[in-house]
Amino acid sequence: YIILLTKRFNIFMKKSLNVVFIRINSVADEIIPPIHYGYLAASLPRSCNVSLIDMLRDNMDEECLLKEITSKRFDLICLSGYSKDIVPIRNLSGKLKVHSPESIIVLGGVQSSLMPEATMEFVEPGVDFCFTGDGENSLAKFVVNTECRNFSHDILKDIPGLVYRSNGKIVKNPEELIADLDSIPFPRWDLMPPSSYPKSPHGAFFRQFPYAAMYATRGCPFPCTFCAASRVSGKSIRHRSLGNIMEEIKLLRNNYGVKEIHFEDDNFSVKKKLLVEFCETLLKEDLNITWCFPNGLRLEMLDLDDLRLMHRAGCYAVNVGVESGSDRILKRMKKGITTEKMRESIARVKRAGIDIGGFFIIGFPGETKEDIIQTIKYSKTLELDRIGVSYFQPYPGTKEYDDLVKSGKFSYDMNLMKLSLHTINYINDNLTKRQLYWLRRRAFIAFYFRWKIVVKLLKEVRNIEHMMFILKRAMRWLTS
Repeated sequence: YIILLTKRFNIFMKKSLNVVFIRINSVADEIIPPIHYGYLAASLPRSCNVSLIDMLRDNMDEECLLKEITSKRFDLICLSGYSKDIVPIRNLSGKLKVHSPESIIVLGGVQSSLMPEATMEFVEPGVDFCFTGDGENSLAKFVVNTECRNFSHDILKDIPGLVYRSNGKIVKNPEELIADLDSIPFPRWDLMPPSSYPKSPHGAFFRQFPYAAMYATRGCPFPCTFCAASRVSGKSIRHRSLGNIMEEIKLLRNNYGVKEIHFEDDNFSVKKKLLVEFCETLLKEDLNITWCFPNGLRLEMLDLDDLRLMHRAGCYAVNVGVESGSDRILKRMKKGITTEKMRESIARVKRAGIDIGGFFIIGFPGETKEDIIQTIKYSKTLELDRIGVSYFQPYPGTKEYDDLVKSGKFSYDMNLMKLSLHTINYINDNLTKRQLYWLRRRAFIAFYFRWKIVVKLLKEVRNIEHMMFILKRAMRWLTS
C-alpha cells in the first residue's frame, strides 16, 4: 500500500502541488468561513496552489463538485468533519477517489481527533490519511515530505498527529498542540472573504456586516463531562498575544472591510488580563468595531467593571452555557457553578448593557422529566435575551460517553449516529423519546412566546435576508 501511495506522489515532483480544501454541504445553523481550513492553507508552502471549495456556502451538489475535481486534477484533497459528518464524508471520499484516483485524500477535524483508528478504518478506502490535534505544522510537513520520492514509514512516523496504514495495521503518531499560537500564520482570508458569505452568523444575530469569526485561544481546562474540547485541543489554554489579535483585526478591517468580530472560542475570559488589555486597546485605537461571543464565555471570573469595559469597547452580546436548572444535574456535569451563581453572573452581564443568550441541554444521563420542567421554568426567570436547547449527545471523548459505553447503556455505531444538536441519540431510563421531543418544544415556546422577547428579537433583524435565515433556523429547531 505504501508503494502504491509513493507512485501516486511521483506527480508531485513534476509541478507545484495543487491542494484543495473541501467543506461538505450539510444542514447547518450557520454559514461562516471555515477558519480551520484558512489556518491550514496559510501554513502550507508558498509553492502550493491552494483552493477552497465551500459546498455549504455555495449550496453545491456532489455532481458539480465531482466535475470540478475531475477537471482540475488536484494532487491533495483535504476534508474535515464533526462526528455528524462522518458518513457523508466516507461516501464523498469514495466518489472523489473514483473521479480522481491520482489524488491523495486526507481527513482532519474533531471526529478523527477523538476516534483516530476507528475513523481511519471507517473511511477507507476513500481516505488515505487522517490527522489529529493541531494540523498546521503537521499538514505542512506532510506536504513538504511528499514532494520527495521517499514516501516510506520512516518519513510518515515523524509527522505529528498522522494516522496511516502500514503493513496492514493502522498507526497513529502522537499529536502536536502548538504552544505558540502567534507562530501560526493568519488564515487565508483571500480564499474565504467574509463578505462572500450570507448573513447567517453563528449566534444568529449581528450588528454590522461584514463580520468575521476569530479564535483568540485554544484548549480548555474545565472538566465538563459532556464536552470533548479538552480531548481535541488540550487541557491547557493557549492564548494568542494581544498584538497578534489586533494585527489580524486590522487586516480584516483594512483588507476586507470587516466591521464586526465574532470570537468562536469560549475561554477568552480565563486570562482576564488579556481581555482587559484588549478592551483598552480597542478604546485607545478607536477602531469602531463591534464584537461578541456566540460560542459562549465563562462569566464567573468577570466582575461588573470588566463587563462594563467590554461594553464600552464594543462588545454587545455573549452566550453562556447555563445547561440546566437543576443543581443536581449541574453537579453531575461538573460545571463548577450553581443555579444561583449563574443567575448572578447573567444579571451582571445585563447590568453592563450586554445582551446574553443561554445554552441548555436536556436528556442528560440521570435527568428526569421533573428536572427538565425545572430547567424550563428556570430559563424564564433568568435575564436572558434568547436560548438554545439541545438534546444531550454522547460525544466520543467525553466522560459521559466513556461511562455509558462501559456500563453497556450506549453503543456507538458510525453508520447510524448523527450526533447533532437536533437529533436524539441517547434516551436515559427516566425519559422517552416522545417526552424529550415535546419537552424541547415546550422549552422554546415557554421562553420565546413572550412579548418582550419577540419585540427584542424583531429589533435585532437587519434585513429580509437575515429574517429568512432566522425563520429557517427557528423552524429547524422547533421541528426536529
